[in-house]
Amino acid sequence: MKKKGFWNRFKRLSKPTGRPQWGQAFRAIFLMIIAAIVAKFMGLDNGIMAIVFVTLIATIIIETSLPLRKVAILTILGFFMTVLAFVSASLSLSNIGIFIFFTVIWAFFGISLYIFGSVEGSLGFTFFLIYFLAVLLVNNQSNTFDWTIYALLSYLVASVLFIPKIWFEKKKIREMVTIGFNPETNIQNIFSVKNILSDIPLRMDYINIFKFGSYFKILRKYSNLIVTRLTPKQHKYFNNFLNHSDEFAFKIGDHFNNDKGPVNLSAIDTELLTLESQFVKNSDNSETVMDISHGIRDILFESNTILSGDRGREKKIIKAHKKSLREVLDANFHLNNLYIRHAIRFTIAITLSLIFVYLTRERSAVWITMGVLIILKPDISSTVDNLISRVGFNLLAIILAIIFSFIFPHNLLIWLAFIMLFLFRAFYPNYMGFSVMAITVFIVLIWPTGTVFDNAISRLVDIALGGIIAFICAYIILPSRVNVNLPNQLFRTIQFNINTANQILMAFKKKINNKKVSKCFNNYMKEENNLEAAVKKLEDSYKDINDDLELYQEIIASNNKLAADLLALSAIFNKNEDVSTSFETKFIEIKNMLHNIENFLNGDLEPLKIYLNNFSKVYGNIEVTDLDQIINWIISDLQLIQKGLEIANETGALQRYRKLT
Repeated sequence: MKKKGFWNRFKRLSKPTGRPQWGQAFRAIFLMIIAAIVAKFMGLDNGIMAIVFVTLIATIIIETSLPLRKVAILTILGFFMTVLAFVSASLSLSNIGIFIFFTVIWAFFGISLYIFGSVEGSLGFTFFLIYFLAVLLVNNQSNTFDWTIYALLSYLVASVLFIPKIWFEKKKIREMVTIGFNPETNIQNIFSVKNILSDIPLRMDYINIFKFGSYFKILRKYSNLIVTRLTPKQHKYFNNFLNHSDEFAFKIGDHFNNDKGPVNLSAIDTELLTLESQFVKNSDNSETVMDISHGIRDILFESNTILSGDRGREKKIIKAHKKSLREVLDANFHLNNLYIRHAIRFTIAITLSLIFVYLTRERSAVWITMGVLIILKPDISSTVDNLISRVGFNLLAIILAIIFSFIFPHNLLIWLAFIMLFLFRAFYPNYMGFSVMAITVFIVLIWPTGTVFDNAISRLVDIALGGIIAFICAYIILPSRVNVNLPNQLFRTIQFNINTANQILMAFKKKINNKKVSKCFNNYMKEENNLEAAVKKLEDSYKDINDDLELYQEIIASNNKLAADLLALSAIFNKNEDVSTSFETKFIEIKNMLHNIENFLNGDLEPLKIYLNNFSKVYGNIEVTDLDQIINWIISDLQLIQKGLEIANETGALQRYRKLT
């Protein structure tokens, strides 16, 4: 293990998370131009700048990769928050006290949404960016009602993007429900898509193909853990079977997406017979490998039956338990929470910075505030990361802007600026470094003070000052120094999940105690936040630890999914007080699995007993009740957690990272 130096951290922070969004960029720039033309035609000259940039934000919201219904809700929310932001900024022009009040509300509200999750937190940060934009653009030349009209016009123009979304909605949903059959996806992707699809009415064949794809991905992940235990010869034949299963899974997903009908799966039975011939009965791992292989085979065949005709046209909803507002606030709304401390710190720093913007309207004040805005993060380590990446990419942007100024005549720089705006949208959000570079060059070229060279150097100094201020704030205002024992933190998080599970399973044949379940889950959520910060610290601190990092992330993802499935089970218990005694055997099995994991966490580091009996019964049935499905999910989650812990112990991952500072 080697500590990461500056260059290694910069490379990691520069790593893309997806492909450039060229199509979205073209559409965004085109609609921004249309919005500007319409505004000019309507005589809204004072609001053109606001209309253009709000249109850009609206296109980003509408192009979000979510089902149409959720995008529509998000767009309405975005419009409402945009109007509130511009109204707040407009009312603030009359009095600095009103301005401070609104700034504090917007800053704290936006950042504190991170206690609900990263998606909600990113949305809250976007809301604050809209308010920040409103503060920069609002002036006395238009009244409060005018600014509302500007926001409305922007969203009306951007809403044209709903036409292609409606047209391609079916294709998009199909791609989402077949995510489990894509070899490149992981458990985290499955969990994310399940939440995205929740509460959306879907045909039963869509729900079933998603269910089987999810089970397939779980077994494939489990098989990847098992394969490390095999002899070279066993590994060769088992790996050959798994590779063929991946190929057939991909074909099933492709056929479902494109209505091609069933896939010829006869070769998978041939591969299975070959595999069976290579494993001596009762030899080490033979039963486990055969169970997994037959489970994979059954899932592929059951999935294939869905492709054979018009099955399951009736609609149903994928249920996902939502954390209640009270649960989240009880668990997280206190100073021990990383994100609440960050919300307070961010509010103080950004309010003080914006006061200088409000009083002076100096460009340097704006840029320093932008530095604070984009660099200050929940803990010191993340703030240092942002300081490295943002200042680094801004330095590159400044150098690029200066080169442009020497090569191109002044009248061409404005066109280069708009090319940079196009690149900003294309690179956002998957290439954040290049996106930061592009928007910096755009602002330097479009908002000059003196020569491009002088302007560029001034902007670099300002953004660096903002970064230094953010760094100081991270150190002196409720500092969040993440000093953790990662294995112990992982154990604590799993333990609180087990406590929740035991409380819920106690409800079998009697009324559930929601108060105790809620208390256990609140404790789990507190530890989950700490574990998230600990893994981020590990990722930031060391290089050449990809295997350990991936293993920790997989265990954590399975544990997170277990928490969601347990709460779904709790909801079913609340609705159905009399649960059939036919489930008693499975509940006993789950309790035994929980007990084994608990012993492991308490220091009994012997190999865990894995419950892998009858995979086909667990995974291979289309017609299941909600309770059946949730129980199967919970068994799958526990199997992955058990095997992940066992491999982490064998590889030494649980003995390392005990003093992350």
